Amino acid sequence: MKEKAKANSNIKSELLSLLRQQSFSPRRSLGQNFLVDRAVFDRIIEQLNPDKKDALVEIGMGPGLLSRELAEKAGFYLGCEIDQRFASMHAEIFSDLDLNAQFLYEDALEIDFESYSEQFAEYERLLVFSNLPYYITTDLILKMVCSFPQAEQMLFMLEKAALKRVLAQPATKPYGPLSIITSLWGKWEEVMTVPAQSFEPAPHTTSSLYALISKPESEYTDAAASCDFQEFTKDVLGNRRKTLANALMYTKIQGEQQNSLSLSEFLNEEKLAANVRAESLTAKQFVRLYSRLVNAN
Repeated sequence: MKEKAKANSNIKSELLSLLRQQSFSPRRSLGQNFLVDRAVFDRIIEQLNPDKKDALVEIGMGPGLLSRELAEKAGFYLGCEIDQRFASMHAEIFSDLDLNAQFLYEDALEIDFESYSEQFAEYERLLVFSNLPYYITTDLILKMVCSFPQAEQMLFMLEKAALKRVLAQPATKPYGPLSIITSLWGKWEEVMTVPAQSFEPAPHTTSSLYALISKPESEYTDAAASCDFQEFTKDVLGNRRKTLANALMYTKIQGEQQNSLSLSEFLNEEKLAANVRAESLTAKQFVRLYSRLVNAN
């Protein structure tokens, strides 16, 4: 217990020292709560288990204390941080390290990660980690699946409340694109619960570390990584309480006559009622419906 407290104290001391040197104050608008728990650091590294044969992408580097350890272990490290104030802090933290690393001080939601695909292809595995700002949980995870379909594992720090959206089942209120897309692409595994005191400053919530492990490639995983399919699910479930037939009117798929016929065939095959609501479809049914509609046009 004393060793753990000492390790946490060392991380927190280094963090506070860096923040003082840079006259840095966390911005609540960016959800900045910095991890200072050595046990959580170790569990993240253990779960990802990066080595020099791996490429690793981190979204939300923050001060960079954990980033430094991840970058040292990976063959190629790509760090992304929206707050450009961290650039000088990172320059100090990484100054004495010989790394194959690149840093992007941009909004991850706006970055074209496909431009790095050839670089990632040089490595055996692609890993993704994000201690993400909770207010962009859905958009960022969907972006990660779309941008990194070849990843073996994605590891996320999630707010407990967000788990309802991640693990939601059909016909429930939190069921939406996040649960659909991630269940198609991979399998969620809980790694650990992370208490508020593991962060500085401490948030008003408990967090969970969850791994999304990729499934074998299939028509379903391919669909999950398709930005067009993701948009389709958003449009349909934006009208979740409407009948499926009416909800489809709000999508970008054209061809009303063909779509009507395709929907009728789909409903018959799936043994669904004509007035079934969009929110009642399973994730795989969404894929089969989308494929039928696209092929009909």
